[in-house]
Amino acid sequence: YLSHALTSLADLRSFSLGVTLTVTGLVTSGSEFGVFSYIQDGSAGIACYPVTGSITFTPDRGDSITVTGTLKDYNGLLEIDPITSFTTISTGNPLPVPQVITPLQMDETNEGELVQIDDVIFAAGCSNFLGNTVYSFTSNGESGNSYVKTGSPLIGGLVPIGAISLVGISSQFTFSNPANDGYQILPRDAADLGAGSTFSFTSCVIQTNIT
Repeated sequence: YLSHALTSLADLRSFSLGVTLTVTGLVTSGSEFGVFSYIQDGSAGIACYPVTGSITFTPDRGDSITVTGTLKDYNGLLEIDPITSFTTISTGNPLPVPQVITPLQMDETNEGELVQIDDVIFAAGCSNFLGNTVYSFTSNGESGNSYVKTGSPLIGGLVPIGAISLVGISSQFTFSNPANDGYQILPRDAADLGAGSTFSFTSCVIQTNIT
């Protein structure tokens, strides 16, 4: 494979699959998605997936790292896979401000980046989060999906009731949904389930003593 040193993640996303690339970015997810991590710079974002053939890869949120690996497409998600080397440049850096988008604006232009969708109402509100589960929602007349992976800090917590501002990584898992080609938002922990502009519930609504 050819090897390329890049100046930005936008450059990386323009290359053909199968090439070996080296790029620097800021880690926007740590262990919340298992071995998967996402990095971002001022131009774009990308998934990093240390599969068989990769070195040990356990960066933390806020780490600035340089990564070398192979560019791969998996179910529509562009990723660096496997990872052959990475170097930590600095730690504890502030994360990028999430882009505010609508559900139907999740696409290739923001895949791998932190995003925010406002006025999100979950269909499963008042249940508890489970692992490896898709959670559908609506926002101002548009429909979207979020996904909670096994091992997520969200598991067991309350699926929000009422409209919230939802933060997470814009990602993709399939081409089977013609409305948005399988794009989904990946919240990392409870802090990504922000309160709405009015009020939010911290427990389910219970009716008692009705007469």
